[in-house]
Amino acid sequence: MSRNRVWIYAVVLFLLVATILTTQVTWLMQSARIEESFLKQRVNMALCSSMDVLSKDCGLCTNVESCISRGAGTFEIAFTKGDKAKIDSVIGRHLWAQNIQVPFQTTLSPYTGDTTASPLSLSQALLFPAKAGRQNVLVHIEVPSQAQLIRSQINGTFILSIIVLILLIWIFISTVRALIREQKIRKETVDFINTMAHDLKTPISNISFAVSLLNREQESSHSPKNQFVSIIEAETAKLKDRAKKILGMASVDAVLEDSTDEKEIDIHALIDHAIDSFKMKLQETHGRVEKHLEASRTMVKGSQLQLSSAIMNIIDNAITYSQAGAVISIRTRNEGSGISIEIEDNGPGIPSNEQELVFKKAYRVRAGNKLPEGFGLGLYLARTSVEKNGGKLSLSSDGVSGSCFVIQLPLF
Repeated sequence: MSRNRVWIYAVVLFLLVATILTTQVTWLMQSARIEESFLKQRVNMALCSSMDVLSKDCGLCTNVESCISRGAGTFEIAFTKGDKAKIDSVIGRHLWAQNIQVPFQTTLSPYTGDTTASPLSLSQALLFPAKAGRQNVLVHIEVPSQAQLIRSQINGTFILSIIVLILLIWIFISTVRALIREQKIRKETVDFINTMAHDLKTPISNISFAVSLLNREQESSHSPKNQFVSIIEAETAKLKDRAKKILGMASVDAVLEDSTDEKEIDIHALIDHAIDSFKMKLQETHGRVEKHLEASRTMVKGSQLQLSSAIMNIIDNAITYSQAGAVISIRTRNEGSGISIEIEDNGPGIPSNEQELVFKKAYRVRAGNKLPEGFGLGLYLARTSVEKNGGKLSLSSDGVSGSCFVIQLPLF
């Protein structure tokens, strides 16, 4: 994963966490407003039902009527403590019935207004609802600990939201740190493999040069040393091959991480270049490539490094398994808004139960009783590279003779 991509993921994760945080805070504030409105409705219901009960109390009604008749100036003085306590008691019971179990205060005052012209608030009610529009008693209720009651109603949800937010932030930080750590380890691993491979290549090259000089000096000699020199030469060639393969393993990540190489590509030119790369190997194995480039539209957009690597790995795989006398057929054709590249060989074929496995990393199909040389990265790299460029790579084989790999890419 490239450094730029790590930071892109980090920014996306940060935006997601910020969005969730904003949503949670907004939702909590909305919940508090809804709970406040609901509380006022319940207070009003308790107050109205209390007034219905109190207005039917004949003794209380007589006392209050006499208070009202004395005038507004003597209202509070003439109103007895017993009557006030009775009103508070009835209201308290109805508040309790509405699950409002907090202290409250009631205020009684004369009322001569018109409720139809000036509606009362939810915390106000007339002691005698039937006398609306005439001289009456206005009962006003206050809940001083209203905010505390609202908090208690949403307390569980609030705590759960805080826990979820803390968990999300922790996951965000851990994920970003893991991505950065993984990027660092990957880079160090690739650098180590590259360094080790190059360190191997230097002494191997020196040995090869020394052996070639020895061979020249002893061409006319029949000394037994020639045999040992030949052995050294053969083993040096093996070491050189292994060093190349180690470099190849290190290059897998480099190919898949490539994102700066995206441009317009002529598929036919890419195929010709790939075939040219295998001319020497085909001559040594007496193989050949047959081209049937039938596509009329051949331009795609993508990574030249990745697509070239995909085609070359499929051709190399065909030569490796077909061994001597490989016949590789490459055909292109246009299909809808895309181009299809078929690479077919005359090798031993791939069994149906292994046809999906060959695209797995480090998987190799047996050639007879032994595994071929290599690390099983070619077809894995081929499919991954094709998919990174918006295409598909599929395989068909009867498992007995030959395999056909089909690359499908969208046209530019």
